[in-house]
Order: sequence, then structure tokens, then C-alpha cells
Amino acid sequence: MENLLSESLNLIDDIINDTQVKNLNFYQSVLKMMSSLYKDSSLGIFFCENSSLITKKAINNNSFIENYSPNVDLFFNFFNSKNKYQEIKTKKDNLLYSNTLFSKLAIKESVFGIIVLSSDKIMTPEIKTSFLALSQIISYKIKDYELNEVFKIQLKALQEAMTEKQEAYEIIKKQHKKLQELDKTKNLFLANISHELRTPLNAIIGFSQALDSKIFGDLNEKQAEYIKDIQISSLHLLGMINEILDISKLEAHAMKFSPIELNPSQTIQEVVNILEPLYENKNITVKFNPNFECKIKADYQKFQQILYNLLSNAIKFTKEKGEIEIIQSKKDKNYTLKIKDNGIGIDKKFHNKIFKKFVHINNVYSKNQNSTGLGLTITKELVKLHKGKISLESEVNKGTTFILEFKNIIL
Repeated sequence: MENLLSESLNLIDDIINDTQVKNLNFYQSVLKMMSSLYKDSSLGIFFCENSSLITKKAINNNSFIENYSPNVDLFFNFFNSKNKYQEIKTKKDNLLYSNTLFSKLAIKESVFGIIVLSSDKIMTPEIKTSFLALSQIISYKIKDYELNEVFKIQLKALQEAMTEKQEAYEIIKKQHKKLQELDKTKNLFLANISHELRTPLNAIIGFSQALDSKIFGDLNEKQAEYIKDIQISSLHLLGMINEILDISKLEAHAMKFSPIELNPSQTIQEVVNILEPLYENKNITVKFNPNFECKIKADYQKFQQILYNLLSNAIKFTKEKGEIEIIQSKKDKNYTLKIKDNGIGIDKKFHNKIFKKFVHINNVYSKNQNSTGLGLTITKELVKLHKGKISLESEVNKGTTFILEFKNIIL
């Protein structure tokens, strides 16, 4: 007895310290070590999962048994019993002999499997004691091993995921670079084509205005009507071309900012005069009272474009015989401009969206209005170039007021 127990203690020490246990063949190593202790015997480790019995490894006289099919009822009868271990007379097969010791693999009260020792020899108290002690140690080693395997699988999955993520990042990076190049090409093309379109269009607008002013003689009623249509359509098309050109420059960071000293009242009146065919065509009244004179430092073309975009927008979404009012005010060196209309208005839920590209606020009236969806996006960027800010106040069917605020701009 002392010799068996002494060898069992040595074996327990080897198992605990992984002296001979190789993780690559954990179950083989454990059973091989135990087989050297119990001569002329067979051993097996089994996991019980739901109603399935899984053979982890089985050995008979130092020879491993492949594809062992156990008597499931026999094993589960013991597994479901209250006994921690039990000696059972068994029917011989390629693993079991006539006498078999069954011991539960458990961590505290959680039972997860069975380890068996089978032999034709009598199971002495010494064998039972050593086998029970070994089964308890092996239970903990199995859990350590299984958790380690799970960790390895998770680590491998994480490493693979990181590799895939890095590869995906590199692909996205390359695609992003290509898209940037394509976007640059697109912006250059749009800038060039817009310029080429704008040059003859300015000539059309200029000549139509000259004809409308009757510089070359009187026009009959039908001619005057056609000239007015040419002016309105040309102005609308020019606005769209300008928007495409401006957004291309802004996205390419090619928009030049050249501030000069200018009279805002004079610039406002110029834009009002340019857009006169549009608001007269809808019988809209545009009110502007230059109640004070001042000089501001601003980019003339950009400031004019801001006014053009907001005023043409107001004309577009104000019904016939409506009213638009332009109000300017100053305080210290700060200049504020409001463009107010009594048009269709904008629902509050869209107030933060309308400054984004290609946003169209659809309703019964605006469905008939054509636009690029870029005007307010460009306007906001042009205002930012002047270190100003733009906001709005609006209610559906009550009109809209756009508010421009420029700090330290008055000279």
C-alpha cells in the first residue's frame, strides 16, 4: 500500500507541475502516466454534455483505443447518481474489464465528466484511495487545460480578426486615396466646364438685358415676353453653374479669399437689381431700406454670392405676390443682415439639415422648384470664410428668416 500511495503522490506532483504533461497531447499524457501506475488495467476520460457522452481519450495496457463506443446508459446511471465514485461489475469490451472503478470529474459541486479504471484484478482499498485522489487532481488540471485551449482559440481568433482588420484598413486606405484622386479630378473638371459654361451665359444675360432695356429699339409684347423668359432661365442656370463651381473650389480648398473695403448697402442693392426679373415674374415685393451707411471688410464676390444665394432662395420659396424684406443692423464693429420672407417656411426638424449638401426639403410647393441642393452649403462656407455665422428662424407656412452675423467686420 505504501509503495502505491508513494507512487501516486509522485504522480500527483508530476501532474500538478506539468513535469511530464504535454499540453499538445494532454489527455494522452495523463492516461499514459496513470497507466504506468496501474498495471494490466485500462483507463478512460469522458465528458458528459447534456445527453451525450464524449470520449476524450481511452487507453488499455499502454495502447490507446480509437473510436471507443461506451455503454451510454452505464455511464449516465453513475453520472446521475449521488456517488462520487463507485465500483461496478462490468461486461468486457475493448476498454472495460470485469471490475471497473467510476469516479466523477468535478470542480466543487459542478460535475462535468467521468474517469474510469478497469481491470480483472480486485480493486483494493489502496487502488481506490489513490485513484480517487488522482481523479480530484485531474479534474482541476482538465479545467485548466480546457480554459487554456479556449483562451488560445480566442487569442487566435483575435489575432486573425486584427490581421483582417489591418488588411481591410490597408484596402480602405488605398480606396480612399483613389477616391480622393477621383474627387480632385472631378472638381477640376467641374471647375473647368463651369467656367466654360458661365462665359457664354454671361453674354446671353447681358444681351438680353440690353434688349429688355430697349437700347436697340422697342420690342413688341411677344418679344418682350421671350426676352424676360431668357433672362429668368439664364439667371437660374447661372446660379446652378456658380453653385457647382463654388462647391468644387471649396472641396478642393482652392477658394481664394480677397477682402476689400466695400459698402454693404450698395452690394445688396446690386444683387436686388440682378434678381429683379425673378421676383417681378412672381409679383413678389422686395423691401430694402439702407437705413445707415458703413464700410465693411469683405470679399466682394463672396459677399455678393452670399446675398445672391439667400435672396434667390427666398424668391424661389415665396409664393406669388409674397414679400421679402432685407434688414441690416450694426453694433460697434459687428454687422448683422437678415433676409426675411413670408414663404412656405421650413419645419424645425430640418433646421440643422438644410446646410448639408444635396438636401432638398420637399413639400407641396417646393416639388416644382429645381435646384442643385448646394446653395445653402456654399453660403455657410462663404460666411465662415468671413469668420461669421449663419442661422435661421422658420415655421411652416409662416416664412423664413436667415440671419448673418459678422463680428469685427465694420471699418
